[in-house]
Amino acid sequence: MKYLQLFEKFYTPPLYIKKKIDLIVDELLKKYGGGRQFFDALDDAIKDITSIDMIIALVRGNSNEYIVSTGEFGDILHRLYLKGKIECKGVVIFNGKINTLDIGATHFYPEEFDISDKQFIFVDDSLFSGKTYKRIEEFLNKHNSQIKEVNVIYDGSKEKSKKIKSFFRYYK
Repeated sequence: MKYLQLFEKFYTPPLYIKKKIDLIVDELLKKYGGGRQFFDALDDAIKDITSIDMIIALVRGNSNEYIVSTGEFGDILHRLYLKGKIECKGVVIFNGKINTLDIGATHFYPEEFDISDKQFIFVDDSLFSGKTYKRIEEFLNKHNSQIKEVNVIYDGSKEKSKKIKSFFRYYK
């Protein structure tokens, strides 16, 4: 697949992971040709190969930061935090399917977490349009907080942003 490239220097996944993602992307592009269906299917496929090491690497170097994530991926991240495998100031997980079900950010856990007046790193498996993290940021803004950086395994957004760090990027 000519467009997929190893993008960020902050983590180098094992070669077998890159090869698996290359194969998955090729198969899904043949099936969907791109767009929302492609990235939804990619999200599901990445879950099957995402390793604990990759999730930990997304958070590495952020021990003085607050982390925010969503859905199943966030649940795994939160469990790693509770087990002491991830070092940060705290982890907040928002409801999943924020955009798919068009419900926005409605709740988070742990419920006692004070989300006010903080800057967060948004960590997730992939990014397509950025709507998920933007909806979370809208919610956080109401509490005088914001997302200052986005760390994902796979970046499929068309426009490159300095705010986004990824292991793989689809567009150059």
